[in-house]
Amino acid sequence: MNVPEKNAETPDEVDMPGDAESSDEAETADDAGTADDAAPADDVPGGEEARPEDGGTSLYVRRGRTPTLGFWVALAIAVPALAALLSAPLFAFADIGGVLNYVLLAAVFVGLPLAAIAALVDSLKHRGSGSRRR
Repeated sequence: MNVPEKNAETPDEVDMPGDAESSDEAETADDAGTADDAAPADDVPGGEEARPEDGGTSLYVRRGRTPTLGFWVALAIAVPALAALLSAPLFAFADIGGVLNYVLLAAVFVGLPLAAIAALVDSLKHRGSGSRRR
C-alpha cells in the first residue's frame, strides 16, 4: 500500500507571520544545508562561479589600465571648475554667489566642450575598423 508523502504546503503547516515556532524550524532547516552546500568550491566544476545560490552578484574586473570615458568626462568638467575656483581671488567678486557663478560658468562653457571632445575621441577610438553587417 503506497502512502502519499505529506505535503509541507498544507494549510495546517503554512508558516504564519506570528507563528514563532514554525519560523524557528524553517530557519534551522535552512541553516542545516545539503550535501551540495557543504562541498568545497574546489570540488565544484568552475569554482565559486558555478554556484547559483551565492546571491546572484556579479563582479566585473577591468584588466586594462586605461581610464574609462566617465573618468575623462568628469575630469574635463572638474579641472576647469577647480581652476576657476583657484583663480577666483584674483577677481573682485562681491560675495560667494559671484564665485559660484564663475565656477559654474567655467564648468559649463569650458568643461562641457572638453567632455564632448573626450566622448568623440573615445567613440572614434572604439569604432571598429572592419566593415559592419547591415
